[in-house]
Amino acid sequence: MKRTVKGTKVEVRELLKEKGVKPTVHRVEIIEYLSESYAHPSADEIYDHFVKEKKLPVLSRATVYNTLRALASAGLVKVIITPDAIRYDFVSHNHHHFYCTKCKKIYDVELDVELPNITNIDGHEVQNVQLTLVGICSNCLK
Repeated sequence: MKRTVKGTKVEVRELLKEKGVKPTVHRVEIIEYLSESYAHPSADEIYDHFVKEKKLPVLSRATVYNTLRALASAGLVKVIITPDAIRYDFVSHNHHHFYCTKCKKIYDVELDVELPNITNIDGHEVQNVQLTLVGICSNCLK
């Protein structure tokens, strides 16, 4: 399963432009990081990664949150809501998630399940429908 964005910063910039997102340095770096990560990091974990790696010397938490919001609005990043945090995943293909209640990890799972196309319910506008299975992963069961 290929997750990474096509590979070069130029191609990432083009992808962002196609989706109507201005390709800033922060946005390019964050989307590349998400496309290479299977960890489904939270915004704080993304921020910590770049601070630790010293890749983006002028980076604030607000920039990370704003970037993630812009990428999610453009359909490039999926927001995963779990009991412990809001996490993010690069949208590489249609897949679902498994959340382990013990180690708090999220795993990509391939299921042949169609999600309902719900746009509103009880007067509420539905913006996202997601399937996250919750349980204990095989590693924690050992």
